[in-house]
Amino acid sequence: MAHAEPAFDTIGPLQPLLQACVHCGFCLPSCPSYLLTGQEMDSPRGRIYLLAAGVAGRVGMNDAFVDHFDTCLGCMACETACPSGVRYAPLIERARSAIEDHHTRPLGQRLFRR
Repeated sequence: MAHAEPAFDTIGPLQPLLQACVHCGFCLPSCPSYLLTGQEMDSPRGRIYLLAAGVAGRVGMNDAFVDHFDTCLGCMACETACPSGVRYAPLIERARSAIEDHHTRPLGQRLFRR
C-alpha cells in the first residue's frame, strides 16, 4: 500500500468529508471552473477525488495537482447544489493551506502572490 506525502497529513482528518461525496455530479453544473474547462478534475467532485487519492498515497502534490485547486473560485455554489450535504469549504481551505505549505510554486507565481 502506498503512503501519503506529509503534505496530505492535515487533509487526512477530513476523511469523513471526503467520503460524504457520492459522486452524483449534481455539483458540476454549479461549478464555474468546470463549466469553463469541462475537465472533471476542475470540478468539486474531481478535486474531492484528488484529495482522497492524495491521502491514500496514489497521487502527489505536483504542479498538475495544484493547478486543479487553483482553478477553484471558492464560490461554494457546489455546496448548495449537493444533495449529500458535502461541506466543500473545509476541504478546499485545507487543501490550499497544504499547497502553500508544501508546494514550491514557480518564481513568477511566488512573486505575484507576494
